[in-house]
Amino acid sequence: MVGRREAKEWGKEHLKGLFSSPSAPFTPDFTLDKAGVVRNIERVVANGASGVGFGFLDAFGLTIAQRKQTMNLVAETTGDRAMCIFYTADHSVAETIDLSLHARAIGAEAIILWVPYEWASSQDQMHDYIKYVAGKVDLPIVAFNTPHSGMTMTHETMARIAKIPNVCGFKNAIKDPQHTIRAMEMFGAEVVLSYPFEDHLLEMTVQHGQQALLGSTSVYLMQSPERQPIIDYLRLAQQGDMVGATRIRDELAPLREVWASIYEVLWDDKKAAHPMGLVKYWMDILGMAGGPMGPPMQQPDEAAKAAFRECLDVAGWERLLFPSRF
Repeated sequence: MVGRREAKEWGKEHLKGLFSSPSAPFTPDFTLDKAGVVRNIERVVANGASGVGFGFLDAFGLTIAQRKQTMNLVAETTGDRAMCIFYTADHSVAETIDLSLHARAIGAEAIILWVPYEWASSQDQMHDYIKYVAGKVDLPIVAFNTPHSGMTMTHETMARIAKIPNVCGFKNAIKDPQHTIRAMEMFGAEVVLSYPFEDHLLEMTVQHGQQALLGSTSVYLMQSPERQPIIDYLRLAQQGDMVGATRIRDELAPLREVWASIYEVLWDDKKAAHPMGLVKYWMDILGMAGGPMGPPMQQPDEAAKAAFRECLDVAGWERLLFPSRF
């Protein structure tokens, strides 16, 4: 197992490809749908993901015991077919360390840490939180820079965090590719930098050397076991066929617009909200296990579902992702 001393070299060599973490589904009575967890991981692996994980979208709705149980299911289902990289942050530092040590015990290759809002009241506190956890967990760490923390990291803070021995990468969820490009210029030789949005993935890969998409629902919402257009256009680009890569990327434009439309609420600076309900509904449509929203989160009503389904049908999701049906 890779520890902190080898973390940076390991990241450069192995953090490549597409990574995604499907949410854990609930049954109608809001118990953990274990079979659904397995089905979702099987789908993500079949979609060609290099790594799977769990934990960011579900930290609000599951107990620590349920998070560990889900991590176990993910690791057992994945086996050696893909890497396991778990989101282990919690508002309790002790629980964060406990979840991280559990991830290590079940064979996870790395963990992803975002900073809970209570620990994001200053740039120093964000650095110190990750440094403290890193000192307790001998495992590679991907730092997650996200507005969900209530404050985002400056480039200077990111550069300080990049020097922590365990830290091998950043999932930089600032909705501006130039922010990640600047980070690449400053300390990209030290750690893997990922702009985790598919709409700029081809550009970031070809022009800026991005080697991984570290966590995006597009991996399973915009691909299928039958057709993996994101993987296809990346492969063509790596082979030097930019015409073919661009053609496949552009074919995804209608689905990409649907994805972007439901995620607009997340980029509202005044009232950011995750579109979990429609993501779960989209999963159900694709044959995955989305299931209901855990309380007190609100379910999309039938009108919202109907409007979304119409947009998805107009985008031609079935013909794009399941061409054999036609």
